[in-house]
Amino acid sequence: MPMANLSFIFKIIIVIIIYCIIFYALKIMYKDVKNEGKKKPRKTSRLKFGLEIIKQGQNPNLQEGSVIPLNEQLTMGRAEDNTVVLKDKYASSHHMKIYMKNGEYILEDLKSTNGTFVNDRAVSNKIALKKGYIIKIGSSEFKVIN
Repeated sequence: MPMANLSFIFKIIIVIIIYCIIFYALKIMYKDVKNEGKKKPRKTSRLKFGLEIIKQGQNPNLQEGSVIPLNEQLTMGRAEDNTVVLKDKYASSHHMKIYMKNGEYILEDLKSTNGTFVNDRAVSNKIALKKGYIIKIGSSEFKVIN
């Protein structure tokens, strides 16, 4: 008799476990159906911009046509601690930086000797970058792409 009771108890436990699994699966399916068509909003605080190298100039480490992704901050210059190291004799050690501020990328000339040019105009301080702008540093040129 005790074995029969024990067998009956195990059968009930197995049935309860199966019902719990079915309930959990139905709960997940209900959530999926309920949220169908509703896409989770993506964070758009960071724009997907980059700098396409259109003229490598005196920089053998740059390859024309390749893209440098813009993240939170990018620096260019001859010093090794820059994000992009330039071998150009017309580039300063810390020539310029690009950073995100209020949802847009800002280019700032870091008081370079020969200047940073955007669309053939010297950048005296800071400028907001837009798609298609051409940045010139020494003999190198970069195009802002999106």
